[in-house]
Amino acid sequence: MVAIKAPSSIDHANPLTKSPKAAAAAAAAIPTVDLSSPGAARAVADACRGVGFFRATNHGIPSSLAAALEARAMAFFALPHEDKVDATIAAAARRPFGYGSRSIGSNGDVGWLEYLLLSLGSNSNSSSIPGASSLPPSLRAALEEYTGAVRNASGKVLELMAEGLGMQERCALRRMVDGSEEELVRVNHYPPTKEEDCVAGMTGFGEHTDPQIISLLRSNRTAGLQIKLQGPDAPWVNVAPDPDSLFVNVGDCLQVLTNGRFRSVKHRVVAPEGAQASRLSVIYFGGPAPAQRIAPLPELMREGEQSLYRDFTWGEYKAAAYKTRLGDNRLGPYELRNVADTNPTALITASKEPTAADHCCSNSSSSSAACVVVQPPHVAQVH
Repeated sequence: MVAIKAPSSIDHANPLTKSPKAAAAAAAAIPTVDLSSPGAARAVADACRGVGFFRATNHGIPSSLAAALEARAMAFFALPHEDKVDATIAAAARRPFGYGSRSIGSNGDVGWLEYLLLSLGSNSNSSSIPGASSLPPSLRAALEEYTGAVRNASGKVLELMAEGLGMQERCALRRMVDGSEEELVRVNHYPPTKEEDCVAGMTGFGEHTDPQIISLLRSNRTAGLQIKLQGPDAPWVNVAPDPDSLFVNVGDCLQVLTNGRFRSVKHRVVAPEGAQASRLSVIYFGGPAPAQRIAPLPELMREGEQSLYRDFTWGEYKAAAYKTRLGDNRLGPYELRNVADTNPTALITASKEPTAADHCCSNSSSSSAACVVVQPPHVAQVH
């Protein structure tokens, strides 16, 4: 790895692991949703309202695909630095894609990690990943198989979210992401720190929210991920790793689309220490097309409810996000602060319950092309 500068440490990085009772409380704070259960839509919506994050089981991704990608990614990160750079030349032609080490973005954020960042392209029916052509063939094949499966899992979750919100079109959110040219995959490798490298609790990846609509994370068995529960004084809690599950994050755009009913979640990663094994995570990000307008969906707005946000396009929001630091409140400039005494809790309570309305994408394996319901003329879209 390239030595840039040591990332900062996270104070009290593992406050909830000091006693069995605290660890149990942390685990209980993170919802688990069986995506195959009859009540999955309601459970997904409840998790997105209350936490903005949940653990998904029975998600449909074969464990063999995840295990193969993990093994080949670890082999790639074990290569000499120059070989890793050379292997990502095709992706690096488009910033910020390709291989990176320590530096996160272009505004001074650093972390104890190295990573691959790739665009999945605009063709959701194609398994090939633009920019992956120069990767080792076994890694490229594993990435293409896994990303095909995780795209399907993301579509299923987005359909459940729409159903849980009581939307007429079950595929309304999924349609914003499928084939949008803004789907990404990121593979993060966090090697264990050594005593001479840093103090305990070194930042692997600093606190932030994801700007897109949705992100799905899968990791190996090494811990490190933490999320901040909702509320001004809410604590950070550790997320126990589970290679058989996916962890779903609500993104900033989804928060706007739902007018604050769903909340994007702050999260961060603490680097492994000493004798711990490396942490490896694979994250899929689903964003809409650059021209899509993002604003509260009219279907969700109650009579007299005011928008908490001014609308914008995903392209505008992404460009603004690239100019910020990780920990900045990216949604802040888009908040309509003059909405008098608007209570997000009230908005959450006011959200519509699921109905037996038209579920045009009831088959989770179906593509968005099968959804033929015409979109209303002024539906704001998530960034």
